[in-house]
Amino acid sequence: MAVVDGHLHLFKALSSDYPRVTYDDMAPAEREESAGRLLDAMDANGVDHAVVVPLSHEDHYLGEILSEFQGRFAGVGMHDYEVQDPVADLERRIEQTGIQGMRLYGLGADPESDPEAMRVFPLLEAMRDRDIKVWFYGPPDQVEMLDRAMELLPGLKVVMNHLAFSPDISVELSFDEYRRPRFNEVIPPPSLERAELLAAKHETLYVHFSGHYAFTHAPYPYLDLREVSQRIYQAFGADRMLMASDWPWIQEEPGYGETLALVDAHLPDLTNEERAAIRGGTALSLFNF
Repeated sequence: MAVVDGHLHLFKALSSDYPRVTYDDMAPAEREESAGRLLDAMDANGVDHAVVVPLSHEDHYLGEILSEFQGRFAGVGMHDYEVQDPVADLERRIEQTGIQGMRLYGLGADPESDPEAMRVFPLLEAMRDRDIKVWFYGPPDQVEMLDRAMELLPGLKVVMNHLAFSPDISVELSFDEYRRPRFNEVIPPPSLERAELLAAKHETLYVHFSGHYAFTHAPYPYLDLREVSQRIYQAFGADRMLMASDWPWIQEEPGYGETLALVDAHLPDLTNEERAAIRGGTALSLFNF
C-alpha cells in the first residue's frame, strides 16, 4: 500500500506573487520550503504522497504544486475568517486550486451559542455536502462547538490535528531552538479524554499521528508521549489515524525519516494491516491523489 505523509507545509519566500503569513522565528519572510526539497526527502524514505497545508489562507503556491506534481499531493486550504461569504470562497478555491480540505483553528463562536447560528455553520454544511474535510486545530471550548456541529451535520469528516492536542495557538505558541512550534502542555493533556469521547461518538472523526516534537518533554523518540499515542490508537483505531511529519519543522531535528518512524516506536504491536492504514491507507480513503 502507498505511504502518505498526512500533513505538512510548503511555502515560498514572501512576495507580491506569493503572499503569506510570516513568523520571525519559524517562517520569516525570506524562508522558502519548496516541493522539490520535500520530494527528495519523500523519495529517500519511500513516501508516495503528501497532504500540503499552506501557512495562511493564500493558495498561490499550493495551486502551483498541485498542478505541477499531479498525483503526488493533495491540498488542504486555510480558512479565511475575514471572508464575507465562506461558502462562495470554498467553491472558488475548490474550482481554482483543487483543495480537498480546509483547516480551521476554531469555529469562532461562544460554546454556549447555537451551533446553527455560527458564521461558519453554512461553511461546515457545504464542506459536508462536497466531501471537503475539516482540518481542526482549536482550543478546548472550540472542540465542544465542533462536537455539537458534528451532531447536526452527520457525515462531516473531521481530522483532529497533532494527536488531538488542543492548544490555543494565539496564546500558547512559542518556538524552540530549532525554530519549531512549541507548546508547554501537560502530558497526558486534558484534551485527550475529550478526544477519546468524541472518537467513540463520531465515526467520521479522524486524528493525525503527528506533532510529538511540539509537545514532548523528552528527547527523541519522545517516549513520554507513548501513552498518548497508544490511547489515541485505542480510541480511534488504525483506520482513523493518519501518519504525518509536519515538515518542514522536523527536517533538522529529529529528521524526516526519524519522524515517520515514530509509528513503530510508539505502536510496536500493530498488525501489518493496521500499520499500513496509519502510514497511508487512511489518508488514501480521504483524499484523491
